[in-house]
Parts: sequence; C-alpha cells; structure tokens
Amino acid sequence: MKRFTLMIPWVIALLATLGSLFFGEARNEAPCSLCWYQRILMFPLAIILGIATFRKAHRIVLYALPLAALGFLIAIYHVISTQFWQLGLGCSECIVPGMGLKLSFPFLSLLSFGLICGFLVWDALTHKRSRKL
Repeated sequence: MKRFTLMIPWVIALLATLGSLFFGEARNEAPCSLCWYQRILMFPLAIILGIATFRKAHRIVLYALPLAALGFLIAIYHVISTQFWQLGLGCSECIVPGMGLKLSFPFLSLLSFGLICGFLVWDALTHKRSRKL
C-alpha cells in the first residue's frame, strides 16, 4: 500500500477535475464563487500529483499538502454555509444530477480534499525517514 500513497490522491484529484469540467462545460452547471476557489486549488493538484506519481517524487507532499489543506478548509466553509446559513452562494440546490443520491458538489469537494489530505499526510509519515525535510 505504501507505493500507492501518491497514486490514490492523484486519481482522486484527476476524477474531481474531470468531473468538475464535465459538469461545468458539458452539462452547463454554473459554479458559484466558492466552487471556483476549490477548482483553482484542485486543478493543479491533478497535475502536480500526476507528475509526482510517475517520478516517485514523495517530496511533492511539501507543495501539494498546502493546496489540499486550503481546499479542505474552503470546502468545510462551503458545506456549512450551504447546509445551515443559506448565504446565497448559489449552491443551495447544487445536487449532482442523475445519481439518485442527494450528493452536493460542496460535499464531494470536501470528501475529495479530505481524502487527498489524508493520503498526503500518510505519505509524509511513511516516507519521513527516507528524506530530509
């Protein structure tokens, strides 16, 4: 499992990026401002983690983790604001269409950033001895 600690977050970031592009461009779902901030943080993660996966560059965690952590914090705020506050962010009815489940885009973003952060922290802890920070 140790060798997949970069591949799994890359696949998550890639799926989140492709899903975001599909719903934004093909299905014409207009993202709100907080969705845009999360996209800005997710899209580079797909590229950075992809390069790191194929180069086995575990030091990339130093650069990828701040992006993922900031995205996670924005996603927490976004989920809370859409669930409880109704601030008019445009995502109160942001349910993923056609899945039969009541999954919102902010919740999927929170899940994606949370999993990416978890795997990056795990990678940092498992490869701590092999690199000098």
